[in-house]
Amino acid sequence: MKNLCNAVKRHAKKTIAAIGSLFVAGQAMAVDTTAVGASLTGAQTTALSVGELVIGVVAALIVIGLVISMVTKIRG
Repeated sequence: MKNLCNAVKRHAKKTIAAIGSLFVAGQAMAVDTTAVGASLTGAQTTALSVGELVIGVVAALIVIGLVISMVTKIRG
């Protein structure tokens, strides 16, 4: 226990400096919530556009499959 107390006393200045620098760095890295909100809105719009495109392609493939099956039954 005595060795631990001596180690704390020897490195107290370094520890305090490290903790202080981490605290200051945390404040310096503040997040601009307005920019984040705008980015999320833009990403949401893009995702909706992609989703609409995927649904359209799947629906088109289903229609093509139905047409092919009807043609094969008529020929059949």
